[in-house]
Amino acid sequence: MRRVPRGATGFWGHGEEPLATTDRTAFLRTCHDVARRTGARVTAVDTDPVAVFDAVALTRHAETHVVLRHEHLPLLAFTASPPVPGPPVTGFVEPPPWAADFEPLGLRSLTVDELATPLSRVDLGALADAELAQVRHWRPGVLSELLFNSWD
Repeated sequence: MRRVPRGATGFWGHGEEPLATTDRTAFLRTCHDVARRTGARVTAVDTDPVAVFDAVALTRHAETHVVLRHEHLPLLAFTASPPVPGPPVTGFVEPPPWAADFEPLGLRSLTVDELATPLSRVDLGALADAELAQVRHWRPGVLSELLFNSWD
């Protein structure tokens, strides 16, 4: 991802159009479908009201994949453990084979390399002024810190 679209931070300014949202219900339904199909269990659903993403943990045997759904952009990322409120999300892993099940929803899975892209190599020109103010305040270093944040 070279150009980050408006809505990446989850912020918009007074008088600006509200941001579009991705379909949370369809996302959760797909998580449960994947769990049933793969023999996993949905072991946690985290919808932190401050975060710009939802996190759903799917556990099969001793292995957990946490699916992060961006609230405003059609993007997913995967971690090995649930995010901790506050600090930037870490522990990203490559999308599992069943990540393709989210593609019919229009959701694209980001790779570890994409998420680790330094913000200095990303075009932020499409972000709204309110978003750029947040970027200056929080100073994310990599794309994952911009996209999967719990800034307030």
